Amino acid sequence: MKVELNLAQAESPRERYALAWALPALIFGLASLVYLGHSATRELRRFRSVHASLVRLEVQDRSLRERETTLRRDLEQPQFREIYRQVQFVNGLIEKKSLAPTELAARVTKLLPDGARLSGLALFQRDEQMTVRFTIHAKSVEAVESFVSNLEDSPDFKDPVIANQGFQEEGAAAGELTASCSARYLPGAR
Repeated sequence: MKVELNLAQAESPRERYALAWALPALIFGLASLVYLGHSATRELRRFRSVHASLVRLEVQDRSLRERETTLRRDLEQPQFREIYRQVQFVNGLIEKKSLAPTELAARVTKLLPDGARLSGLALFQRDEQMTVRFTIHAKSVEAVESFVSNLEDSPDFKDPVIANQGFQEEGAAAGELTASCSARYLPGAR
């Protein structure tokens, strides 16, 4: 009698399906590796592009700084110092927005009564105060007085003074009263 014994152990489900899952896992791993390689290449290109842009900007910044240094050196020459000081003064006024000639003329024109017209306007600065001088032509003394009264009531002007007045005897303004007056200008009073 012949007895056959099978001494082999039974395969577990893991061993049974390992070969079946090995091929899809290999394909998934290769696909992931290709995706990661492509992504790394794309990011490397982007990094190189950004780095090249940064280098260009640094070169441009360096050249602009050199140009600024050259211009400052030229500006510090004696013949340009006075111009530079004046430009700084004007820029300071612009930054403060305290001086706008058109705005000043508009404010003065609003104060003129009927029968009077503005023929001259000058602005002077002494220390921190600005003084405005007006020359007006009016048809009557009452118009001049009305203008000075309007100046006194205005928040933009303080201490108006009539410097001189007289009658125009010839020219286009013949028979009109010419008056010159001045007042302190307070641009930030509003």
